[in-house]
Amino acid sequence: MYSSLDLPHPNRAAAVFAGLAVCALLLDAAPSLPWIAGVISAGLFLIAGGVRTIHERRELTAVRRAADRLIVYAPTSKDASELVRWRCAELTSRSSRESLAREISRLLRSVDDGLLPSASPVRRVAVRRERRFFESARDRLAGERPIAARGVLLFHGVLHEAGSPLYSEETEHLLGSTVRRALAGLEP
Repeated sequence: MYSSLDLPHPNRAAAVFAGLAVCALLLDAAPSLPWIAGVISAGLFLIAGGVRTIHERRELTAVRRAADRLIVYAPTSKDASELVRWRCAELTSRSSRESLAREISRLLRSVDDGLLPSASPVRRVAVRRERRFFESARDRLAGERPIAARGVLLFHGVLHEAGSPLYSEETEHLLGSTVRRALAGLEP
């Protein structure tokens, strides 16, 4: 698929440097060069590839965060940029939907009455109280109907942010409204 976005590609950077490392190892085939030259060269290329890959992953994460902010705080934008369209497609992909649905299923299993409490800081009673909304979200994500990226991001916030009512005793009473808001955000 064509895209005019100049996004970082961590795997491509890793592949280039891995290829250079293999070429450097081929220096060992030359009998006039010491074997250590090829090994050291390959090692340096691998280190450079690792650094470049880490740098590109951080850049890609920053780009995703910027797009996420636009999706969550300006959801009614009529002319979404190509960046926002790319991120929406990524967030609403089948693999992303299934992953989020599995996370919600794991959360619901972890708060079952028959299980002993774990070391997880999840507010078990609050999750049990709002179970039907979590189940609705899980079913909606597992379904075939289109979803909106904003709802996916709102659920990521519920499940992963430290200040979420899912983990905070002070805001535990807000879990229901937070989950309902995220569930409504799934509707395109």
